[in-house]
Amino acid sequence: METSGIVRVDGVIELPEHMVGFIDPETICVNVTPIGVYQNLFVQAIEYGARVIIRNASGGAINAYYHIHAEPK
Repeated sequence: METSGIVRVDGVIELPEHMVGFIDPETICVNVTPIGVYQNLFVQAIEYGARVIIRNASGGAINAYYHIHAEPK
């Protein structure tokens, strides 16, 4: 299962309903691509298989494309 979009300022990605509870949280793979300027982005946490938290190690604003893939249960 997959989802994609743009993550901004707060860095929180809420997974869509069709994924929550239907994916194996251990298989979640997150790709982020900064928009406009270099950003030192990383995944801080994956909460309950329902939310992904992205942070900028440089402390700046977040503006990036994301693509998330996970295997179904």
